[in-house]
Amino acid sequence: MTCVHPRLLRPLLSAFTVATLGLVVSLTPGAPASAAEITQRGSCEATLTGQIDPGDGDRLQAIRDSDNCRYFDLVLSSPGGSVKEALSIADSLMNVTTVIEADQQCLSACALIFMAARTCGGAPYYCAPTRHMHPTATLGFHAPFLKPGQAEQLVPLDLSFKAALGIFADIQNTFSRISASVASTGYEGSMLHPDLFAKMFSTPPEEFYTIVTNDQFHTFGIGLTGDVPEDRAPELSRDQAEMLCYNVLYDSYRGWNHSEYGFEDYGNMTLGDVPSVADYRRRGNEQFVRFDALNLGIGWTGWCQIRSYEGNPRLDVGLYKGDSFPSQESRADEWAGLHYSMAYPAQTPVAGLSWGGSGSGASVSLPELTGLAREYFRRLDRTGNGAASALWIGEKRAAIDSAASGICAAEVLDILNQSRSGRMASVVLRASVTACGASSGESYRLRMEFTDTGNGWQIMALSSAD
Repeated sequence: MTCVHPRLLRPLLSAFTVATLGLVVSLTPGAPASAAEITQRGSCEATLTGQIDPGDGDRLQAIRDSDNCRYFDLVLSSPGGSVKEALSIADSLMNVTTVIEADQQCLSACALIFMAARTCGGAPYYCAPTRHMHPTATLGFHAPFLKPGQAEQLVPLDLSFKAALGIFADIQNTFSRISASVASTGYEGSMLHPDLFAKMFSTPPEEFYTIVTNDQFHTFGIGLTGDVPEDRAPELSRDQAEMLCYNVLYDSYRGWNHSEYGFEDYGNMTLGDVPSVADYRRRGNEQFVRFDALNLGIGWTGWCQIRSYEGNPRLDVGLYKGDSFPSQESRADEWAGLHYSMAYPAQTPVAGLSWGGSGSGASVSLPELTGLAREYFRRLDRTGNGAASALWIGEKRAAIDSAASGICAAEVLDILNQSRSGRMASVVLRASVTACGASSGESYRLRMEFTDTGNGWQIMALSSAD
């Protein structure tokens, strides 16, 4: 299991701003307590399953000591339990990676354990959160319940209000201490984001605030596992590359407010709707997007560089300010490490995304081809004078321009199918094409054929698919 790589986040916010908040799981008075099942699962790995009770931390530490491992994985599946025990475990999670596997849940006190995992090492010495969950897993947070006399409560009947406030203070103090330790090595995020604290405090105890969408994972520093082929790197269409870069810039210069969901004008954006994109280029396994005077409260002009890696869902993104195209020797002003899900608009549920795996949802196999097809029609639409602008195929430009003469508007309505055989591929799409002077467009079912040149895909032909 891999560790979370350092990501670009906004500078560490001052210590947590919510004075009293916490996670205490529902306990039925009089019901017998049963400690979590803690099991060694291979070298340097253990599972914690069931309700968290006093003594679980000691049993977990005994397994770690017997393995004598520098780095350790802890797989979680728990509805919660004792907050004090959870905080004791959280304090001990140095050089530990916490994991929630597919279709499992980690709620209440368990979520505190999950969020506290961190790993340190390297030269210079550096620490960062190391917590991962599968897109189909559930991570839930909520507020305490303090109403004596109910059939079920979130604190024992004999726990005084003063003692409850002490638990809240323990949660805040524990994560402030852990965050300060990690921040001292240069990590610019927070172990438990203030917006997540606010959400815990404001979510009723009978409900859960769950981590579902790509922007939540990004903002709160939670890694994703699963559904990544081992034999190739994630591929992004031009639309996805633009969206990924815009998400990095938006988060860096404006930020998403998860306390109030203040996305402002961003929420209505879709792929292909990123403003102020001036240029796009490729170089080997790198993609470059140039933004021209992008309005994010300040005008931002510069380049965004995306690097992908074989068998890894991580995408490294570099930001370069200025007009000049970055050379091989150029050094980025800032670097971010992101999961490929950030190539989609904010508020996209990650469980609906699939990167060439067998899961259901929005498949992104052959994404570059659909992006290239959409770009062709987008450029037709932007000419407005009955001729296509230059594409990626210099030797066929004259033929394409000639065939497109008389078209003043074009739009891809739907991608119907895509296939690949060796170095050849095709995309079947439905498009609306409007001739110059016509009041409305005609809908056509078309086939666009591509070839892999070894330096990216190129459009070779466009014909009717009827």
